Amino acid sequence: MTPTLDASSPSLTDLHPRDRLLKGAARLFAARGYHAVGMTELGEAVGLSRGAIYHHIESKQDMLDEICSRYMSELGAAALEVVRDEPAPLARLKRLGEQLVRAIFDNQAELTVCFREIQSLEEPRRAHVLALHAAYEKVWKSVLIEGADAGVFKPYSGIRLKALLGMFYYSYIWLQQGKPETIPSITAMFNEIVADTVCVRA
Repeated sequence: MTPTLDASSPSLTDLHPRDRLLKGAARLFAARGYHAVGMTELGEAVGLSRGAIYHHIESKQDMLDEICSRYMSELGAAALEVVRDEPAPLARLKRLGEQLVRAIFDNQAELTVCFREIQSLEEPRRAHVLALHAAYEKVWKSVLIEGADAGVFKPYSGIRLKALLGMFYYSYIWLQQGKPETIPSITAMFNEIVADTVCVRA
């Protein structure tokens, strides 16, 4: 379910103007697509004048870049913490899965933009964000390879990794906002699929 923008929501009106602008932009980009949203429309939606918008950010490209870069950077940093703190390969994968589902649920508009609007970025911004995606994927890859070396997982397959990450990523399309009670069961199901896919069975 794609989020819609409610400019009167406390989640926007209580924010610093720059953060309100970025969150409002993410919601509109997710709901309508990056190219369909104009700066005037955005200003009206978040309650900022055109002059106020350009006081906080230089262009629509800057907003898209910051949304994509910030959330992919945060995902990457959080994933590295999991690798550092959890030694067991399967437990690592489960924590990475839990982390990713929760991030998409809590920041659905932003992650929708990260996954869907990357081609709207101009170079070199696009290359930078793609590198952040690759760095995040590399963490999962390292866990799968280490697990395979330990005899816990099947031999590493790039196709298998792409399939598993795609399952998580595309949940942005159907995760239901306002229903946090669904997250544990969704995460458990995803992690069950991951384990069935990668684990060596006796």
